[in-house]
Amino acid sequence: MAAQQFLETQCHEFDAYLNFDEYGLKPYYGLTTFRKEHDWVNNGKPSTTFEFDGQEWAAVLDYDDQPILPWSDPSYKLETAYLYRVYVVCMDETYDDESADSSQRVKGGTFTVYPRWPDMKKRDDETGEISKVNGYMDLGRPYLTVRAQASNIDFADYVDLTAEAFAAFDVPRRYFSNPHGSSNVNDAAVYVRPKQDVSGPIYAADGPIARIHQLLESDRSGYRKHVEDNRERPGDHVTTMVDSERAAKLIPGHKIGKEVKHYYMRNPDNYNPDQFGWHPKLEVSFQSSITDETIYWDREDALDIEQCQREIEEMLMNILDWAGLDVTGGDEYHEDAYFDPERRSRRSLKLVDCPLPEIESEQENAVMRLWGDMNGSDRAVTEMLLTDGGEISPKDAAEKTGYSYRTIRRVVDRLEGFVRHTYGKLEVESDFAAQEMLKRVRSAEEQFRRTIGATAMQVAEDASGFESGPFSRFKNSYEVGVRDTDERSRKLLQVRYTPTDRDEALEIAREAVTSYQQQYDDELGISGIWIKFEYADGSTERFRLTDVFQLSKARADTSRSRGDRPLDRTRQKLLEERENLPRRMKSRNALGD
Repeated sequence: MAAQQFLETQCHEFDAYLNFDEYGLKPYYGLTTFRKEHDWVNNGKPSTTFEFDGQEWAAVLDYDDQPILPWSDPSYKLETAYLYRVYVVCMDETYDDESADSSQRVKGGTFTVYPRWPDMKKRDDETGEISKVNGYMDLGRPYLTVRAQASNIDFADYVDLTAEAFAAFDVPRRYFSNPHGSSNVNDAAVYVRPKQDVSGPIYAADGPIARIHQLLESDRSGYRKHVEDNRERPGDHVTTMVDSERAAKLIPGHKIGKEVKHYYMRNPDNYNPDQFGWHPKLEVSFQSSITDETIYWDREDALDIEQCQREIEEMLMNILDWAGLDVTGGDEYHEDAYFDPERRSRRSLKLVDCPLPEIESEQENAVMRLWGDMNGSDRAVTEMLLTDGGEISPKDAAEKTGYSYRTIRRVVDRLEGFVRHTYGKLEVESDFAAQEMLKRVRSAEEQFRRTIGATAMQVAEDASGFESGPFSRFKNSYEVGVRDTDERSRKLLQVRYTPTDRDEALEIAREAVTSYQQQYDDELGISGIWIKFEYADGSTERFRLTDVFQLSKARADTSRSRGDRPLDRTRQKLLEERENLPRRMKSRNALGD
């Protein structure tokens, strides 16, 4: 991956939770002091201006009630727990001369301050009932969360801009200079603005956005969404999403779920071709809802904003490249207030050959092989699903095809990966697979009338060179959920499969270790990851993967020294491992969820 000249993308929407714990609640008390000293009745909301990055900014302070009860700690002297907001807007050429809280804030946004402390409580306004506050990180000490929501600001500038915004209301900058490691990113987007007359290949039916959705909607545990709205004009709003399970299929090494979007601003016909509003945007954004891992602000041991920005920029550049546009900028792009097509820099972004034709070819071949191996009942069920569609139960399928219920169940088992059986209905797994199969079942494509959900075509997965990684397959096999936890454990694997006993749980835990290291080629990556099981009697137990790895490694070394097979799985060895497993594992349930 050599460095080369690339067009500079423009940072667009951004949403992050920045936690500041170094000074506890001192900045919150500072805002409270400013609020009390201001004459809100006669002077309205306090407003001011400040300098940042060589430009003038306007700012307004506001506050709201919230149902949070004041902290019961003796050090907390306030009878309230207000939520504060600072609105900021850059007073550049896009500024509409409105107060910062009323402005469109084309370049600007909102910084919302949430006070935090251990064991927070809230009161329901209607019932008066007091309950715990959920959804925040309890650091065991007081701190502030600043939610930064803004646009058209370089991602790297947000911490400094936060400090300047609050300094405008007499809160020292140092209070907001060092975000805690738990600070995380919820949304981040970059864009370029291709000219209208060259952007067609991006959103075309055979272009990269449409084909990404069509060819990659193939993982049962994944998420896909594709929208095409061409009612006003071609390419008016065309978007597709790729979750983290599929990110690496498009660009090796990628881990972050993304949305790729080609769209126009409102009423582009009000502009002429010489104005930016006539031309669309191509945007790639990070999507937290379809990303397995948390994106932190600045962490060496996890994904952070730096890697996030690199991935979304690489995705955008590859989309441009696959559509035949120049990734160095120039005449194929139109400038706006923040995007400059002549602004480029030398950096190391990964460009890959478009994988979509190869994925399509592999899926076609897989369908052809499947069709060739089908018997009469297989073909009957396939034809019925393709032409009837909808939610068809195995019983209905038996009635429609004339085969017995038992035969239908055997067909479903044989066609696993093409036909899916969930919640009492049969479905075809993917649009592309259905279309390819339909060519062989019906020559008239207009008879293809189905309303089935698009998910996976696992048979194409198994036949292609773009297989799901070992850890992804492990998660699917044992119905494993992944979530971030407290500081004590970076990540928790929650296994929904119920093992028969502790020995089987340990076998599964070892498989988790092996598959994770194989997929990510990282022996140390399991540090801080735990795996949790629930047994048939309702009891739970969780193990730290590093302990499981060290135990397995020690056992393998001992087996090799004895001349045994490294992976001997006899009952005696399992019993020995159970006895030798560090006792601290058994007490981990006290940690809770």
